[in-house]
Order: sequence, then structure tokens, then C-alpha cells
Amino acid sequence: MAKIRLQIDPVDRILLKRNLNKNGKGQQFFTHEVRRLSDPYVPFLTGVLKNTATETAGSITYNTPYARRQYYENRGTGLRGAHWTERMWADRGKEIVKATAAYCGGKAK
Repeated sequence: MAKIRLQIDPVDRILLKRNLNKNGKGQQFFTHEVRRLSDPYVPFLTGVLKNTATETAGSITYNTPYARRQYYENRGTGLRGAHWTERMWADRGKEIVKATAAYCGGKAK
């Protein structure tokens, strides 16, 4: 009977290697892709709402006093209108998952 010794890196090291640690580069990439692909869906009159978006590792904030109202009540035309991130995700979510998996060194199912 042969003895086999298997040495595995700790979970934290594996996640760090794949950029999957909390608020790591994988999360930042995902957030940026969501914002980038949501831009054509954001209501646009003068461009202020779309252009004031700020990203953190886990969120996108639109810094205008009317952003919340636009998100829930805008009737929009074409792609642009209310619930822009949700509509973008329905249209292009699989694309974002594939890109994020490739960035982190994995495969999307």
C-alpha cells in the first residue's frame, strides 16, 4: 500500500490567487462590467445621471438627487428607462459571467 501526501494551499491563498477575495480585483472587474454595460440603459437627457456614476468594489452609485426616481419611475425610450441594471442583466448577464470567469482564471457554466 502506497502512502500519498497531498498538500493544498489554504482557502484564503486560493481565493487571492484567483482574485476572488472580498472586494478583490475579481469583484471590482465584475462591478465595472455591470456599470459599463448598463450605460446604454441609463436614462439620458443631458447625460448628468449617467456621467455621475461612481463605483466601489461592491456597488454602483448614481450621484444625483433624482437618481432614485429615475430608477423606479422613468418610462424611457428604446433601451433607456427604469430598472436599467436589471434589464441589462437580463440581456447581457451571461456575457458578464463569462468575462468575469475568464478574468479570474475559471470557466463559466
